[in-house]
Amino acid sequence: MNVPTQITENIDSAAKSVVDTNEQILDTIVNVNRRFVDGVVRTADRMPNVELPLNDKLLTPAEAGARYIDFVEEAVSVSRDFTARVVHMLPTGVAATAKTKATKAAK
Repeated sequence: MNVPTQITENIDSAAKSVVDTNEQILDTIVNVNRRFVDGVVRTADRMPNVELPLNDKLLTPAEAGARYIDFVEEAVSVSRDFTARVVHMLPTGVAATAKTKATKAAK
């Protein structure tokens, strides 16, 4: 039994699990936020229009929702990049996998 090889394989396995779990969590965050924003926008669109001062300066519900989703997607992208950098520091072959997933998700 080669102890350094076994340690590297264990680290590789743990890092792969972290990357996969992170991807699932981040995908879930984006999907839940999209559904939430869609529901809020649909509800707001059904509400009667109310005249407010400077009403023409306010964002529509759809515009506000789109900006929020852009923010969530950017935050998720930063998190994916951070995870890829952390995994890249490990002495394993998972770094390439994490970097590939982060690059694909950014597109």
